[in-house]
Amino acid sequence: MEKQQRNFGTWQLTSIMISSMIGVGILVIPRTATELLHQMGWLGPIAGAFVASLAVAAIVYLGNQFPGLTFVEFMPKIFGVAIGTLCICLFILYQFLNAGITARLFGEVVVTSVLPQTPLEVIIITLLLLVVFLCCHEIEVVARVNELLIPFLLLPSLLIPLVSFMNADWYNLLPFRFESWTNVMKTGLNTYTLYTGYELLMVYFAFAIPGARLGVASMTGMSFSLVVYLITVVAGITVFGYEELQRLVWPTLELVKVTQKTGWFLERFESAFLAIWVASVFTTIGNMLYATIFSLRRLFHKGIRFQQITAIVIMMPLFFLTLVPQNIVELFSYTQHLTNVGYLITIIIPILLAITQFIRNRFNKGREVNNAKGGT
Repeated sequence: MEKQQRNFGTWQLTSIMISSMIGVGILVIPRTATELLHQMGWLGPIAGAFVASLAVAAIVYLGNQFPGLTFVEFMPKIFGVAIGTLCICLFILYQFLNAGITARLFGEVVVTSVLPQTPLEVIIITLLLLVVFLCCHEIEVVARVNELLIPFLLLPSLLIPLVSFMNADWYNLLPFRFESWTNVMKTGLNTYTLYTGYELLMVYFAFAIPGARLGVASMTGMSFSLVVYLITVVAGITVFGYEELQRLVWPTLELVKVTQKTGWFLERFESAFLAIWVASVFTTIGNMLYATIFSLRRLFHKGIRFQQITAIVIMMPLFFLTLVPQNIVELFSYTQHLTNVGYLITIIIPILLAITQFIRNRFNKGREVNNAKGGT
């Protein structure tokens, strides 16, 4: 296996985390958050961030415990070879399926909003070809691409919701009460998927330079994503009201159209927004698929040639996977099923890994102290 250099800085890790988390989900978050909490839907992104932060803290701990190692190397060390290999396979399969679902969602948005005459298959295959090209390079290229595109993601993500406040009716946020904490918890578990992508840090943390601040990178990425999702939900509620949000397929895109009517200089503002959003989705899917293929490379102890061949071979089954849902309703159903599986992959396994490693460290430390006392 080729030796990889560790040259990811704190900002590059932050860029990867933000780019991985902000993608297709931003277009549906106002509807998802208000489904159960109604006018208090702004609590949804906060509850989701809390759930995700538990897993992120566990991944940061693991990254500090195993510098230079991806989850492919440290999972068998913690769980044993059999269970560790099973968890590795589950992680790789989950990322593969998630990349496929995200690509299909991307295609649906583009076809329904901007290019109605273009076949869905053409949109998806174009995106996948770009992603495969990225996956044929070494991992340093991923960091540079994320770092290059992150400015184009940061500004529009904040600007669109803030400008739409010009049309806001703040009474739509009233009254400040919710029916039960159960609905808050359910919404939190639904909206945590907006932050998924953080689990990819179990791959990318391995390439952090010595001294890179993993905790700072993680919390900066999480905080920015939370702010973006929070103001997007508040904008959706204040502009449309929670009842109307439930009737919109892509509520954030409707926010963009409302922003356009405020007298901005662009005639088709949603087209400009989607052009920038394409870069965001590209980095999201690119980071997912690269982590999947690179993990296979690490699992089989191969080099860049294996990675390039795998990237090309894997594209066809991924393409056909994106076409499995027959319509948008079925697509959202598949997404919900994948979310349910994601609880295990992105929350439970990282937390169990961190707890097991922590207990093992405490046990080994106690045993060393006892041996030292026995020796004296």
